[in-house]
Amino acid sequence: MVIAVVLTFAATALAASAIVEWIGNLTRKRAKYLLRGLRNMLDVADDQVRERVPGGSKGVVAAAKSGAKDEQQLYESALKPTGQDISALQSPDRPAGTSLTALIFDHPLLRSMMQPKASPDATRSRVPPYVPSEIFSRSLIDTLVPNHAGSIAFTDVREAIDELNPQMPARKALLSLADQSQGGLEEFISNVETWYDAQMDRVSGWYKRWAKRWIIVVATLLCVLGNIDAYAIARTLYRDPVLRTAGVAQVQQGQACEAPGQTPEDQVSCVRNLVDAVNGTGRVVLWPEDCPSSLPACVSPPGNAPGTSDWLIKFLGLAITIAAAAMGAPFWFDALNRLVNLRNTGKIPESKT
Repeated sequence: MVIAVVLTFAATALAASAIVEWIGNLTRKRAKYLLRGLRNMLDVADDQVRERVPGGSKGVVAAAKSGAKDEQQLYESALKPTGQDISALQSPDRPAGTSLTALIFDHPLLRSMMQPKASPDATRSRVPPYVPSEIFSRSLIDTLVPNHAGSIAFTDVREAIDELNPQMPARKALLSLADQSQGGLEEFISNVETWYDAQMDRVSGWYKRWAKRWIIVVATLLCVLGNIDAYAIARTLYRDPVLRTAGVAQVQQGQACEAPGQTPEDQVSCVRNLVDAVNGTGRVVLWPEDCPSSLPACVSPPGNAPGTSDWLIKFLGLAITIAAAAMGAPFWFDALNRLVNLRNTGKIPESKT
């Protein structure tokens, strides 16, 4: 019974995670968070705080719309060549809309990582979702010291940083990294890459928190629309030994859908087959046929009038599944493998052929 319930949690979490990843890819969320992280590093001063929006639900909606608009504008600006160089940031009269982030994304190394459109003008349609630290440091130095004849020395980089507009947020950070480098270009590059990697760790945390919120939303929709009720599933499996045995046998045969060499598509197909096999000997998920036209049929057998406790148990069962799905598919697949291995004599050894 426990194995089949954990399988339900794993399948729900996997479906919710796949949908959220599809949403993130559709909205270019990883790339937008990358650009936000770079902007915070290079172009946003500590005292530049967004104007507060009104409180309440309207304020939350307004803030969400404003943030989405800013993200989209930042994304589109990274796709378009600026036609400027570092001199625009060294001028006391800094042109409006000019940023070090945009200049860095003008570098050929980064533009080559962008996905081009299928058009003769070779315009770009996608910003890369991740930039390696080596590419960033090289692009930054070439942006600071453009069109340099021969190799770039540390003194050239230091002079370019000194000439930046004092109001540039990146100037203070880069001067600090240069001072720590003790006159060595390679050490300066290493410091820049460490600084960048630390910021990318923060960006990764931003994306994970965004994904976690959306997984809860998607899992809620899946559980409500599909009647994925942890309590009802456990009760059905406890009362029906045939169904319980069939579910456990299918899971053991599939080795929790994590056989060596399986692709993500194979894993999704395996989970679907397991759920179909468990559901095939008796309806465990999905709403009864009379629901929702007859609300009592949603929580109790035909002919029985549901009480307050029946509705509370239904909501509790759905909430448990939603909370379990929010923990992520890897957690439940690992738990499922441990349960399968505990029930058997041990883990099946991987094939050497």
